[in-house]
Amino acid sequence: MSAKMHILKGDTVMIRRGKEKGRRGIVKSVFPDAGKATIEGLNIVKRHTKQGQDGGNMGAQQTGGIIEKEAALPISALQYVCEKCKTPTRLRRGRTKDGVAHRICVKCGEPARESAKGA
Repeated sequence: MSAKMHILKGDTVMIRRGKEKGRRGIVKSVFPDAGKATIEGLNIVKRHTKQGQDGGNMGAQQTGGIIEKEAALPISALQYVCEKCKTPTRLRRGRTKDGVAHRICVKCGEPARESAKGA
C-alpha cells in the first residue's frame, strides 16, 4: 500500500525544477509506487522505436520511428496550483464538520477538488 498523494489526476500543477521550470499543466496520470506523475504537454521526450510485429493480429505491424511522448516527473518537483487563487501553494489535510477529509489550500483556505475515487 502506498502513501496518500498530495497530487491527484486532473490537478493543475507547476513544475518547480528542471528544463520545464515554471510551466503549468494538468496531471494526466499519477504513479504512486514510483512517486511520479505525467503532465499533459510537458516534459516531452523522443523515443526511437523499431518496427515490430503484433503476434495477435495476422499481418498487422506496429509502426516504428521517432515517437514523442510525455515522460513522468517526480512528484516532489510538482506544486499544486489552487483553482481559486491561481497561485502555487501547499495543501493541508483537514476535516469538515461531518468528518469528511479534504485537501485544503494553505493560502486561501479553499477545499481542493477531490479525485473521482474518493481520494
